[in-house]
Amino acid sequence: MAAAASAGAASLRPLDPHRDRASDISASAEASSFSSSSTSRTADSGPMSCEWGGEEGLLDLDFPWVAAAEAESRLETAAEGALSLGAEEEQEEDEIRDNQQRQEDELMALEAIYGDDLAIFENKGGRLYFQIYIRYDVADGVELCAKLSSANVCANEEGCSDGTGHGDGPDEFSYTCNFEYLPPMVLTCLLPRSYPGKDPQCFVVTAKWMDGPYVSQFCEMLDSIWAELPGQEVVYRWVEWLRNLSSSYLWFDGNMTLGPDIVTHSGDNRAISRTNSLESIIPLMVSYSSKKHHQAFLMISICARYALTRAKAQISSDFHANTYFA
Repeated sequence: MAAAASAGAASLRPLDPHRDRASDISASAEASSFSSSSTSRTADSGPMSCEWGGEEGLLDLDFPWVAAAEAESRLETAAEGALSLGAEEEQEEDEIRDNQQRQEDELMALEAIYGDDLAIFENKGGRLYFQIYIRYDVADGVELCAKLSSANVCANEEGCSDGTGHGDGPDEFSYTCNFEYLPPMVLTCLLPRSYPGKDPQCFVVTAKWMDGPYVSQFCEMLDSIWAELPGQEVVYRWVEWLRNLSSSYLWFDGNMTLGPDIVTHSGDNRAISRTNSLESIIPLMVSYSSKKHHQAFLMISICARYALTRAKAQISSDFHANTYFA
């Protein structure tokens, strides 16, 4: 059986009304960890647009998908491992200064390009530490086919499909949703003192709604980009690849598939992917897309009102000027 829903409209029937889905991703814990350690230069002001306020609650909307504490823990482990292997050998002062200047220049450029999608944290042991949000805003929409387990979703429910439709196995059925906005993917980086002159940065790719193999593939691609450009600043190239080309791994011709649920995934340790069932993730994704759609509508309304006010003021000014000189 295939069920269809629109993420832009509130038409999705909850798959399991007896569970608190927000707690599945520990949104409040992630939010606390993120806000306590962040010192982003843009955090105080928040996203602003059209000089009339901004997208209130945008960061709160992203928090459940960030996994800031887990990413931080994995980066610290990776950095300690690199130190134990002697990755950051003793360097000449000129080399240290050159790397530091190049890192600061790169971060300044990233801040100018990505604005509020860049969150800069406190340095860790003298190393720059930051996150960049990669957003999938699909104007034409993307159709997600979730391979769900009938044992999880249909148990004790009248009218449940027997799971034999659309080529699914006897214990699975598909659930189809259309999305205009997908939750963010987050690239978290810790720059060693030897970057970019000698070593790559430590990084974690977080996509709490994606299947593990996808995120592991992205990590491998970032490694490949560094291998092609050793000794160069690569964060911008990484982010642009994730923003513009990673979607070709996720969907084709506007169609994407997630699932079925896999109990364990022994993938790249730098990949933080979906660990909860699609049964709990899909309603959260629909809620995210619906709220983003509402935010976009509000921003269009705000900008339209602002433009109208400016136009009225200009007309009034021209009228009084013409009256005066008449």
